[in-house]
Amino acid sequence: MKKIFSLLTILSLGLMSFATDWSAIAWLADGAGEGAYANKYKVEAAFGQNVINIQKPGFAAEAGIYTNFPAGISSCDLPTGKYVIEGAGMVMYLSAFTAKETKVSVEAGGVTYDCKVFYADGTGEISQDEPGDEPGDEPQPGDLTPATFYGREVKPVAGSDVTFNWSITRNADATLTFEISWSSEIAGVVPQVSINDVYTTLPMQGMLARFTTKETYTDGSKPVIFFLIAYTGNAARIDVDYTVGAGNTKPGDQPGDQPGEQPGDNPGQGINNASVSAKTHKVIENGQIVILKNGIRYNALGVEIK
Repeated sequence: MKKIFSLLTILSLGLMSFATDWSAIAWLADGAGEGAYANKYKVEAAFGQNVINIQKPGFAAEAGIYTNFPAGISSCDLPTGKYVIEGAGMVMYLSAFTAKETKVSVEAGGVTYDCKVFYADGTGEISQDEPGDEPGDEPQPGDLTPATFYGREVKPVAGSDVTFNWSITRNADATLTFEISWSSEIAGVVPQVSINDVYTTLPMQGMLARFTTKETYTDGSKPVIFFLIAYTGNAARIDVDYTVGAGNTKPGDQPGDQPGEQPGDNPGQGINNASVSAKTHKVIENGQIVILKNGIRYNALGVEIK
């Protein structure tokens, strides 16, 4: 039986919007138009994506936004002829962007990267992302609350001990987000995660790698999971004993608030209130609607929950 919410609560969902703050993103440098493209284009990049500038390399037919990814690119959802791929790099032609804001999806190394392009002279309005993944997608009792399982392990890498901190978050849509970081630079590092013998290379930025599955997993199931950190000449394997839906405390954290912290800063529990999933989710917490978006929790009126 579905839970009935007050009309005010349901209507208040319409007051929320999650738009990209383009004022916080720098204009792309113009390397092809002698200033004609300056202060015209911005990109909200996906995690692991590297956006360079506007240029026209030798393999491109037109000037465009040059960007690259951690692995070879297999597809892009821009129209045919509006981009060119060169291994792990690509140029998205400027002629592809006529709207004020355009969403672009690229698949590279089996991972989907979603970015947005802003064009100052484009037509239309900037989109307003509404709460929920689909229009009319209302939360139901029993929706999953994101929970995170943390771990830490020290492994010898190229003759030196390296500390790896990792986490697995069961998101509200039952997908899993894997995150792993390492304490020092590793030459030639290629982080991977194996789930039931299916390997995925994790997109990374600096000494942090992150990946969210497309597949969903049932609470209580125990997929066989390990991280494999390949590096120049060898690899380190980190086995994970994980039950889907489990949560624990970050290594080194102490339950309860500590001196100098504000109430709630350190809950000492396995519920990750700041999910690393890039999606928006509506869930029920204590009978109330909570919106999860880009690692921040909001109430139904769009006010951030501290």
